[in-house]
This record gives sequence, structure tokens and C-alpha cells, in this order.
Amino acid sequence: MMFETVLHFTPVAMGRPRVTVRGRHAHAYLPKKTKEYLDTCTMVLRSQWKEEPYAGPVAVYLIFVHPRPLRLGRKKDPDGRMWKTTKPDIDNLCKLAIDCIVQAGVIADDNQVVMLEARDFWGARGEKGSTTIEVVSCSNVLD
Repeated sequence: MMFETVLHFTPVAMGRPRVTVRGRHAHAYLPKKTKEYLDTCTMVLRSQWKEEPYAGPVAVYLIFVHPRPLRLGRKKDPDGRMWKTTKPDIDNLCKLAIDCIVQAGVIADDNQVVMLEARDFWGARGEKGSTTIEVVSCSNVLD
């Protein structure tokens, strides 16, 4: 099994769930920006994955590209992609991307991810934000 796609919008990190109390019951919800990104990505991935959810172990490869801020647009700054070492943290970007993969039905559960490789960049000059997702099945046998 192999699945690869590019989501052509700026990556969003998984926000912390919020909790409110209504009466005697607590209600947890995701922040609006996180929920909108999750819903949009899930819809796009569902439209591209038409099979049943894969049930075996998988490797996930993620490349996050953020639009370059104006402060990195000086002549002395390189024209190509640059490593992004600022917030949002890469682990929170990965959490949301994997949740999108699960909700879209590409894999059955996030505990199937046995290998994860992620990269976080500022885009090249003029490059827009995107997320590249690749999901590859892994063998159950280790050599």
C-alpha cells in the first residue's frame, strides 16, 4: 500500500483541546482553526483515497512548508527553502496530519504508525504553504 498527496494550504499545528462546563457536564472541543484545518484536510484526503482503511503497520513521511515571512525576504537571505525552527513545533504539526490521515480512512488507527519522518521548512521565495503526505506499508518482519 502506498498513498501520496500534497495539501496546498499552510500547515496548522494541533491545538490543545479546550474544556467548558455546561451544567454538571464537561464538554471538550478543539480550537476553531484546528477544527477547520482537520475538516478540510480530511475532506481532501477522502476524495483521493477510495479504498478501505489499511490495517497493517505503516511509515509516514511528512514535509511541511510554511510561507516565508517578510523578515526573511532580504537580499542576503537564500532564495530556496530554509529550515524552520520556530513555532509551531513539528510534533504538533505531525499530530494533526496523522489525525487527518486516520479520519480520512487511509489507515484505521494512529497506533499503526511505526515509523515517522517529518521536515519543517520556510518556503522558497514566492512559495505558498503546503503539506506533503506519504503513507507506505511496512513489513511485519524485522531483518
